[in-house]
Amino acid sequence: MVEKQQTPIDNAKKHRSKMKRAFVLFVKLSFITIILLAFYTLYLDAKVVEKFEGQRWQVPVQVFGKVERYSIGSEINLNRLKENLLLTGYRRASNVTKPGEFALSKKRIIIYRRAFDFGSGVEEAEIVTLDVISKNQTQQVSQLYIDNQAADFVEIEPYLMGRIIPENKEDRVLVPLQSVPEKLLDTLLLVEDRDFYFHSGISPLGILRALYSNIKAGRTVQGGSTLTQQLVKNMYLTRDKTIWRKANEAIMSLLLEYRYSKDQLLEAYINEVYLGQHFANGIYGFGLASEFYFGENIAQLTNAQMATLIGVIKGPSYYDPWRYPERTKKRRDLVLKLMFNAEYMSKEAYLSALNTPLDIRQTRRLAQAKQKFPSYLQLVKKELSEMLSPALQESGIRVFTTFSVSEQIALEKTVDEQLNELAKKNEHDLQVAMIVTDIESGDIKALVGDKKSGYAGFNRALHAKRPIGSLIKPAIYLAALERFQKYQLGTLLDDKALSFDLNDGEIWRPKNYDGEYRGRVSIFTSLVKSLNIPTINIGMELGLENIADVIHLLGYSDDITLRPSLLLGSINMSPYQVNQFYLPIVNKGNFVQSHVVDSVISAQGETLYQHIVEQTPYFSAQASYLTDYMLIQVAQQGTAKSLTWRLKDKIVAGKTGTTNDQRDSWFVGYDAKQMVTTWLGRDDNQATNFTGSSGALTLYAHFMGHIGTVSKVNYRPTGVELVNFESKTGLALGIECPNSITYPAINEGLTLNFSCSEKVIKEKKKRSWFEKLFGT
Repeated sequence: MVEKQQTPIDNAKKHRSKMKRAFVLFVKLSFITIILLAFYTLYLDAKVVEKFEGQRWQVPVQVFGKVERYSIGSEINLNRLKENLLLTGYRRASNVTKPGEFALSKKRIIIYRRAFDFGSGVEEAEIVTLDVISKNQTQQVSQLYIDNQAADFVEIEPYLMGRIIPENKEDRVLVPLQSVPEKLLDTLLLVEDRDFYFHSGISPLGILRALYSNIKAGRTVQGGSTLTQQLVKNMYLTRDKTIWRKANEAIMSLLLEYRYSKDQLLEAYINEVYLGQHFANGIYGFGLASEFYFGENIAQLTNAQMATLIGVIKGPSYYDPWRYPERTKKRRDLVLKLMFNAEYMSKEAYLSALNTPLDIRQTRRLAQAKQKFPSYLQLVKKELSEMLSPALQESGIRVFTTFSVSEQIALEKTVDEQLNELAKKNEHDLQVAMIVTDIESGDIKALVGDKKSGYAGFNRALHAKRPIGSLIKPAIYLAALERFQKYQLGTLLDDKALSFDLNDGEIWRPKNYDGEYRGRVSIFTSLVKSLNIPTINIGMELGLENIADVIHLLGYSDDITLRPSLLLGSINMSPYQVNQFYLPIVNKGNFVQSHVVDSVISAQGETLYQHIVEQTPYFSAQASYLTDYMLIQVAQQGTAKSLTWRLKDKIVAGKTGTTNDQRDSWFVGYDAKQMVTTWLGRDDNQATNFTGSSGALTLYAHFMGHIGTVSKVNYRPTGVELVNFESKTGLALGIECPNSITYPAINEGLTLNFSCSEKVIKEKKKRSWFEKLFGT
């Protein structure tokens, strides 16, 4: 059989048939590819949206101090406000011209407040002016302006006291775009992506321009990737240099540009870019980098500092200013030249910046990471754990506290200076704990848990439970004065030898601190002089169960062993517990919860927690006034009378406490505004050789002398009047008798006596010859 020979026409048909099949295959494959690419693009789009609109970063929990809020008539302390501003990173200037500066005179303060989010969105930088007048020994706001317009109130940027870093070791300071200096943004775009506002995520022209600039300069001066591509690389992708990763980068860049505005992308880049390494923690974003390299807020960077940060972007390890200062300065100067050529600065400013050293911090270790005030932050963490789930605590929340940085530093200075003085009298290793609390609100403003500032270990303010000694006594007398039909300040108590048979067969024979007995003494003298025997007698009359109920009412939640020694403070409390215990006593009988967390704001701006001050009456105003009156006299003539010269011409109140063998020295003192709880002792529980008045009280006086004391004002509530009491019988008198003394007393149902226990003998006075002649 002869095979048919293929003609040219047959070959052509065959070729066309193959081409047609190939085309159909190509179309099918293309269609499949497009479908797959579409699905893959949708997958990438979902990935982009999920992270960009969700939790972009594992942001540290930011813990801020108290947000000071002023309105017309508000009390203000200009010196303290000045200290807070300086510690928050503001600079004092004669002429306020940029955010982060303030000017101060005797009656006015002008603050160029930096942009800040107080919880309801970012408030842009504004010039705040407060005029101040002096009234009733305090300063008050008389006029208030924001950008020269009258305002109802103003809030002052709080101190950032710490960041709690998440487990991934990424530390950040998120900054809104409004907080970033315009010059920094302009320079960033000039160096990294000058067509940012014109391209759609990828820029072929940018790549060609960068290539030309790099060839011309003989080195790399510009990158080819757009800011959007860099953002994608940092936020979504690995560092692998593969074609697949570059394809993903291009697609995701286009998706980001399609879904979000340029300003949103620029803000994300500002907070995402990697700028260095702090030991195990990465430095991400310009906000943290400003603190890391220069110890400055981003709003206060100089031209040279901005150029350094932008220069570092190209290679944070290669341009590490601590390891390679010359290399880093050369890169910075190149950026400065670009800034000058673009007319972002004058020639004088350019030359000045060129001659400026790198001006980085002396050491790489970031003080913020160390946490300057760990004792206070431990209490913040404790409260957060009680109010929020662990997941919410790790989601970039912003915590606003009641912390006062100026008072905290004054407290630490007091501990440092005063313990050195006390150490001269005592060679033993003393330890200390102090807590400062606003009486009316319960705000804990400062806290020290160790004699060493910045110590992050055992916190004695929270965890060192020690016998409280005579600090228990005001609670006992307050409980007694609530039974005013039986007890008044002039009521007499026995002060004679006592003994108690204990369950183990031993006999307890309590004594007064001086070892003396006075027979019978008034309630007033018993508390003012801190006498033990009268306190035991009145406590036993009231009943140990009733005393335990009062202790629980004052906030102590642990179990209490009922025994007579309870009446002398044989109950263990931490300074934190003592602080809460005393708040109702010093707050006119009203319970208020002490606290450090004021509010918690989520990363999305939602209020997760807001503290509301609630005052609950626990004791009558009358009994509370009488107790307060005695505690003032403790500081005037009692165990704390050294305060009359330590805080000269100031009226304060307080109670000393000393435990067996002087192991613990306590003092709780307060003025018209705040209360300070102080404990002094040794970790090995050995004797300190200090009483409450010779030890803890001296720290209180030193602190109050530094921050300023607001004298207590004598208010006498309805139902209390001055009454004479007979010293011999303790009875209230309706007539004048010899040996009587005047005390404030609750007049409801008060029985007055109109006879004296001692006869009043009035001797007739002999008349002189002048009186006999002219009469008296």
